Amino acid sequence: MAIVVENKRTLDRYVLIGTGYGAYRSERPGLFLGNWMPDEKSGAYPMAAVATLDGEIGRFCSDQVRVASVDGRKVSELLQP
Repeated sequence: MAIVVENKRTLDRYVLIGTGYGAYRSERPGLFLGNWMPDEKSGAYPMAAVATLDGEIGRFCSDQVRVASVDGRKVSELLQP
């Protein structure tokens, strides 16, 4: 089953490989108690892994792409009653 996604801004098309989350965490010593109360920041954001025409793997935030087709059929065709 091939899922083709399209970049919303550039309209370039890619094959969807998978989805998941990108995560980050940073920590620096706190102002008053140093390492006992560090300033921490962390978070996660949804990601989509895609393959280009030449097989290179790339990543996009999920909100930057939309599904163009599934197995060669438009999404609107698949969702019709």
